[in-house]
Amino acid sequence: MNPNAVSEEYLTLQKNIMEAQKQIKKKLEQELEFAIDKEELEKNIPVVPQLNSTPVPVKLYEDAVRKITEVLNESNEELSNDNKVLIESLTLADLDEWINGAIKFDTEYFYKYSKDKEVSEWLPHFIAEQALRPFMQVIADACAPFIDEMEVMGSCPCCGEPSRIGKLKKDGQKILHCPRCESEWKQKRLQCVHCGNDKHENLFYINVEEEENTSIEVCKSCRNYLKLVKIDRQSRGKQAALLDLETIHLDFIAQDEGYGEEH
Repeated sequence: MNPNAVSEEYLTLQKNIMEAQKQIKKKLEQELEFAIDKEELEKNIPVVPQLNSTPVPVKLYEDAVRKITEVLNESNEELSNDNKVLIESLTLADLDEWINGAIKFDTEYFYKYSKDKEVSEWLPHFIAEQALRPFMQVIADACAPFIDEMEVMGSCPCCGEPSRIGKLKKDGQKILHCPRCESEWKQKRLQCVHCGNDKHENLFYINVEEEENTSIEVCKSCRNYLKLVKIDRQSRGKQAALLDLETIHLDFIAQDEGYGEEH
């Protein structure tokens, strides 16, 4: 399996988007303030779905959408016409629907939207999601003091993204890392993150030849998996979104072996 499963062009695009998201987040940190009372939260449900009001102000979201669109235009001129159509036609009502659709990962809504606007079917959802992530990251920072107290199974306890990547410290501690909101939370070393099974005989690991720092944790009980990255000089400090992309070949390996939610 070729570890370079993601093209250099796409990897560069994603790095540019992540840099733009950092800039957006800096602005949001000055404009937004989240007061989340952990005592009002159900511990077994992700935080974002429990919030009483939308955590994403429409006007700030519009700025984020425009910023992400600019990055796309710079990387691929062929997208400029589709992006122009989207930006020029977006209303505040559309943006509100984009926010809700992105939070809920409503692929059907975005597919219909792309057809109505006659643009590439992947584009609206992609922009909506990438523009949403800085807001999720600000919420994640607010949740960080109590995130380890949450007891959510199989997904990020902050935003609800399915768990798919973890980091191993030198002492063997397993830290789950969300590619969407960048939350980090502790996980029992020998336990399936998806079903909670902690019987050692039901967990095993797939290692890739010539890759010392990555592996796939597989559960025989629920037939799901988790990508694991050992923390070293190269991986230390990397965003989960980037680690997720750089290890996408592990997803292909696991799925080829019959593991994953669709199985």
